[in-house]
Formats: sequence, C-alpha cells, structure tokens
Amino acid sequence: MPARTMRAVAVLLTAACAAVSAQIAWTPIFLDASSQVDLWTQSSSGCACPGGGEDCACCVRDGACPCGDVAPTRCSQCGLEQYCSNMCNITIDSRVLKNKSGKTFGQIKSPSIEGPGACSYVLQPDAGQRVEIQLYRLVSVGRFNGSRITEKTIRSQFLAFFSFTSLSNTQGVGFHPRGGSRIPHTDCDWLYQDVSCRGSGTCVLASPGYPGLYPPHRRCRYLFATNSVHTRVKIIFTSIMLPRNHCATDYLTLRAGSSPSASLLASLCSERIATLEQPGPNLLLEFNSGPLVPPYDYNGFIAKLEFLEKIDTSAPPPTVAAASPPLAALTHLTHGERNALAENDAAANEISTNKGGHIGCGATVRGYGAGGIRSGHFDTRTTAWRSQCVIHLVGIPTDVVQVSLFNYNIRLQSCRSHIEILEGLHEFGARGERGDRFERGDRALLRVCGPSVREARDPSGRFLFRQAVTSKGSNLTLLVRRATTQSVDEEEFVDGAFAFYDEQHEGTVSPDATCASTHYGLASPAHGGVSAPSHHHMFWNIEERLMCTHRFIPASNQSVTIEIQHLDRMWSAEQTGSVVTGAGGCRTACGDAGCECRAATPLQHHDHVALVAGDGTHLSCLCGDFQAAWLPVVVRSWTSLRLEYSVAHYTYASRGFDYAAAYSFNDDAMCGQRTYTTHSGEISSRNVSVTGSLNEFFYQQCTWVLDSNVERQLYIDISSEQDKSCSSWNITLHEWSGMGAHSDGGLAASAGDLLYTFCARQKNHTFTLPWRLNTVVIRLVALSRQQPLYTIRWRSQVVRANNRLGPPTPVPAASAKASRFDHMIINYLLLFLLCGFIASEYCCYKMTLFALGERF
Repeated sequence: MPARTMRAVAVLLTAACAAVSAQIAWTPIFLDASSQVDLWTQSSSGCACPGGGEDCACCVRDGACPCGDVAPTRCSQCGLEQYCSNMCNITIDSRVLKNKSGKTFGQIKSPSIEGPGACSYVLQPDAGQRVEIQLYRLVSVGRFNGSRITEKTIRSQFLAFFSFTSLSNTQGVGFHPRGGSRIPHTDCDWLYQDVSCRGSGTCVLASPGYPGLYPPHRRCRYLFATNSVHTRVKIIFTSIMLPRNHCATDYLTLRAGSSPSASLLASLCSERIATLEQPGPNLLLEFNSGPLVPPYDYNGFIAKLEFLEKIDTSAPPPTVAAASPPLAALTHLTHGERNALAENDAAANEISTNKGGHIGCGATVRGYGAGGIRSGHFDTRTTAWRSQCVIHLVGIPTDVVQVSLFNYNIRLQSCRSHIEILEGLHEFGARGERGDRFERGDRALLRVCGPSVREARDPSGRFLFRQAVTSKGSNLTLLVRRATTQSVDEEEFVDGAFAFYDEQHEGTVSPDATCASTHYGLASPAHGGVSAPSHHHMFWNIEERLMCTHRFIPASNQSVTIEIQHLDRMWSAEQTGSVVTGAGGCRTACGDAGCECRAATPLQHHDHVALVAGDGTHLSCLCGDFQAAWLPVVVRSWTSLRLEYSVAHYTYASRGFDYAAAYSFNDDAMCGQRTYTTHSGEISSRNVSVTGSLNEFFYQQCTWVLDSNVERQLYIDISSEQDKSCSSWNITLHEWSGMGAHSDGGLAASAGDLLYTFCARQKNHTFTLPWRLNTVVIRLVALSRQQPLYTIRWRSQVVRANNRLGPPTPVPAASAKASRFDHMIINYLLLFLLCGFIASEYCCYKMTLFALGERF
C-alpha cells in the first residue's frame, strides 16, 4: 500500500514492553465487491435482545457479543463491544481480547467522519507477540501534504483485520507451516516426513494466510510421508473455522495415498476440532476454498502433526474425535465416497496387517500349513536386542523367496556390522560362525557392510528404488551382525518385506521386475488362475503406477486361453480432483476385433486390464466402469499372450482394483509354423471348443512354408464359407526372405514382399505364382469373435530335369540372373579352351561375337 495512504489513515501502534518493538506489515486481503461487512454480525435482526424483545442482531456463535441498545442491529467482538457506536481512539489489548473472545485476531471498522480529522488505534500485544494488520478498504481518506491533512472530506473510513502473532514466527506476515518443506513449482503444497517431525509440536500446518482470512478458490495439499511400515500419522486440528453450510466449496479431505484419486478416509467442514490417526506410508490432506462468503467470521484451520512409532496394530482403529457433518452436506464427494463413509467409517481407518507384522530376530517363517503366511514385514527392532539376529524363511519345494530391504542402519567400520541374505537355511554359533563348512559370504545373495545407512525415501519424499533379491531355492536366511552394546540412539537395525512365490502355479518370477511372472505351457499346470496382488507387503514402498504382468507362452503344439471372470470398477481420469484432468475418462468398447480402451488421455493414467499378444498387439483392454454383464472376456491365442494389470496411482493403503482370471493351455497343433516339401497338399482349419461367451475372441498368427527342391510353377487355391472382413482375418502370400527372430524366441521364417491377400468375403480364389518361385510363405492373421474357417490347397507343375539341392530358392528375379550368369561363364570357359587348342584367329573372332551376343 502506498505510504501516502498509510499516513492518511493515521493508525498508531505501540508496544507494551520496551524490549519488544512494534512491527507493522501490510498484506493484501482477498475480498469481493461487498467487502464492507461486519465480521461479528450474522444478520441484523431475528434474534432475541439482551434486555428483552425479539428483533435484535444475531451474533456469530464464536467470540461475538451484542452491542446492546446503542446499536441493536450490530454485534462486536467480545472485549470491544463498548466501541460499537464509535470505534475511534481506542486501545486493543491482546490479553483482554483473548480472555473475552478467545481469539487473538479481529477487525477494526472506523466510523465515517468528516475531514480533516483523525482516529488513533493502539494495539497492545502480549509478551512474545507482534502485531500484524491487513488493511482491505479505504473510503475518501483525503491527501497528506507532508505535515498534516488539510483536505475536507464528507465520509472517510477504513476497514482492517489485525492479529497478535507470536514472535517465534520469523518467516514473515501470517502463519507459516513448521517442520515441512514447500513442494517446488506449487502454490501452497507442503511435504511433511517423519524424519523431520521427531518431537511433539515440531510440525504444524495451517491454511494459507492463517490466522487471517484465507484466499478464495485455492487448493492446497499437505503430503505426510513415513519411512517405516510401523509408523502412524496423527493430525490434531486445534481449530477449524470454515463457512457454515458451504461444505461443497470449503472443506478438508484426508486420503490414503499421495494422489487426489486415492481412497477417501475423512472429510471435514464447517466449525469444529478433530483428531485423525492413520497408517502410512502416504497420506494426503487437501484444503479447498470456494468464493468469499460474508460474514467473514472464518479463518481456515491449524493443526499439529505427530508421527507415532511401533503402534500396536491389534488395537481398535481410531476414529474422528468430533461428530462429522451430515453426509448430505458433503456435496463435494462422489456418490460412492459418501456411501463408503456411511457404511463403515472405522473400516476406512484400519491398517491391513497379518501375522507377519511383528517378525523379528529368531523367527522362523513358514510359507505353508495352517499357520503359514505367504508375505509379511520384518523388523529387527520388534524383538529384544541381540548382537546377532537371524530370520529363517522356509517355503514349499516349488517356492522361491523374495526379500526387499526398506530401511537399515549399520554403524561399525570394516564390515564388523553387516547384513547378509543367504541362500538356504543356516545355523550360526554365538560369534556368528555358520554351522556348516562354507565360508562367510560364499552363498550370500546380498551383503551390506557397515557403516551403511538406507532410508526408504529421498529428501524430496520419493521412495528410493527397491533393494531386492530373489532366491533360487525355497529357503532363505537373513543374518544381521551388530555391535555387542548399543544405546537407543545408536540402534542398528534392518526392516523390509518378504514374499513366497509358488512358481509351479504362480509362474516363474522375474527377479528384475517389480511384479512379473512367466507361465510356460510345458511346465505350468494345464489349468490355473491369476488375480490382483490386493495385499502385497513387498509393494509397501511403491507410490506410482503399478504394472503387474503374467506372460503365457504355449508350446508349438499348444494354444492358451485367458478368461477374465471378475473385475471391479476401475479408477479413471474423469474423477474430480484427479491428477489428470480433462474431458472424459476411460470407457470400454467391445466389437468383432476385441475390446478397446477409449480415453482422451494416455492409457497409463487409467486403471485397466489388457491382454496383449507377443508382438505388442492389444487384443482386449478393459477400463472404467466395465459392466459385469459383459463378462467373461475370453481370448484364445496360438502365440504368447501377456495379461497386464495396471493401477494408475498405486499406494499400499489404496491398492487399486481386484480382478480374477483363469488360464488353460490347450493341446492343438492347428497353428504355428509348419514347413511342407510336397508338391501338392491341403491345409484346413479345425473346429475348436468355444465357451459361448459374448466376448470370446480368437487370435491366430499362423505361418506355413511351401518349399520345393525343384523348379516349379505353383498354384494356390484358398476358399472359405465365412463372410468376414479382412480386418477380422486374412491370408497373405509372401516371398521367402530367410529365417528371423520370433517374438517367443527362436527362429521363424521371415515373410518377404507381399504377393497376394485373400479375404474371407472372396469365398474362393486361385493364385498363380511366378515361375521358379519355389519357396512361398503363407500367413494367417486373425482376431475375431469367430474362429477362422478356411481351406488352402496347392499344386505344382514341375520340371524334373532341374533338381535343386540346398536351401530354398531365392527371389525369382535374383535366381534368373544368377542362372544366366553361371551359364555365360561356363560357355566362356569352354570356348576359351577350344580356341587355345586350335590356336586360330577365326575361333577368337567367333568367341568375341559370342560374348557380344551374351552381353546384349
């Protein structure tokens, strides 16, 4: 604000103590056109009068008192009600104001006076406080000539907010969060990590501008991140003051994850205090403000943040301390979110654990039997300290074991403290000697030597790349060798997660991928099932897109069938408040050529399930609110098939959607790669069993090579009784161009230049191939609701004298040129020998003519 205007207002500030100097700060205030309002008056009439009567002003419920007979249509802040009729030349004492109204902030509304004139205001802070003023309206204040005001005015007035703020706040005007870090390139987003909030009260957050009025149309996000699976986040709202009856625009939401699309845990609005407690690893508190709403008797929220370690997960889940507003008032929520809150508020607060939640030193974990667990968390701090800590993981014979390390602290130098993950089961003596004859580290899959420290997150709050190992056998041993004595501050530990994988039924695990396995037709069961990893402890430190794949590779005499039997509604970018905004979300459209995911934004921003061929062709994709009546979706393929499960925003607390699929490897040799050396023959399709599902699709990529060791004229006759378009299935004829790599590994015949294409609607066609094109590649490509029905016949006209030995013949043009060149060389050699023998000029002349004849 210009200095001229400040002097014209003539506001005087003094300090209560000489040791505390007054500090004046001028900040913008966000108000709409109707800014001259009374901060403490709800309405000018409609309430009972203090001295009797029923038509006096209605005061705001918190901190306001009626002005009485001097101004029956107005209220004032308790402690200042004596100035209702003339708020001029007054003193505002912080201690008096706090005792009477419970607040350390308020409003100054000067009277309308004729100038020249002046009003003074003494704002007296308590010890340890400073004064902040937000001047937001000036009316006809006149001009200042440098020493006094001489201009006459009819109606001079100003309005301002004031606040007594703690001197410990050294970051400028208004409240600033403590213990957090501002997220770069955002307006008001903050990150709070447990490593920065060790003590009580070290982390505090508030709405922007607190304790003053917060700006309109703002969305601020506060991300709370933990580094341990045992850590819980406790948010204590000491004050929430939001406009009443505006829950659709001014509200707070808490979600289980770092994305605005994560599961909703709580929603707060209006005036209240509350306490929320939830597990990590990530929680997102979002503050939303709508347009400014008079009267301006609200100022946002302030909350303390605590990170609680080693909470007993068997205790009942915490709940919101104060009663929630009516669900009907929470109009900013979707229908599904309101139903979820109404059905079971407590269920949203639960932390999912199992018996593996407190695994520590000395434990033997079995992944089989009635009490066995297939995955869990371990932490050496959950049991009594010992210098040598051993954990055994024992699986069934067809298991492999995977271990991921989240956090560890190994202090001693020269590897005297260390972590080892060993193949197999091992016993150790009192000093750490292994009870077998192998040397230390000879079978260690992973060895971490001290001093070494690892935290689950980097300083920006992002999870670090996982440090994981996978066994070759069914058993693993985790050994932690530590100092013989230690204090709490020097505690050496390691925590992480483990999982057993039955490779016979769950596929061969890819050790380099987060979530991938392969099922081989000759090694896997003929029938099986796969589903979503709805509760997987290994994924605790994943906060991003999660892609899980199951790859199915049939043998040369097999096909594979995938049947998606169950599917939950999948999150889409159409949801309000999502990271990806824009027109529409993702929807599924099924036709004769499979099911397709249609979205305005990239598919990776939407939850989906996809069936993909080995060459990358999407055979079916399901996303959005896929109707259960359309299930099952079945794809039968004679090539490798990949089932992709994609969660756009995965968190351990909000784990995406569920699905269930069945697979089967079928014995049939009707498709694949075949080579025929006969001069005539026939290839016919065979009927296969069908499920009868509405969305059943057949995918084929068949290759047949017709090869001959003699030169021939080849005729190929193709016929079909189906009336299908070329996009459903087609048969093409190609030149042979050698052997190339196949998508499933190994070698396959490479198709060269395209010669002809047959579509089912042609019914019947005979193709005559060029002379001496002795090797031909026939390809069938199909993706259709109906199995392709066709018959391929071929016959040859053969010249018996021209036998060929060796590989298949090359392209006709190249073959003809090569034959002509060989013939010319032979003639040259014969003529040269003859002329040398005769030694005559006539012979040389004939040789020259012969050469010219061959050339031209």
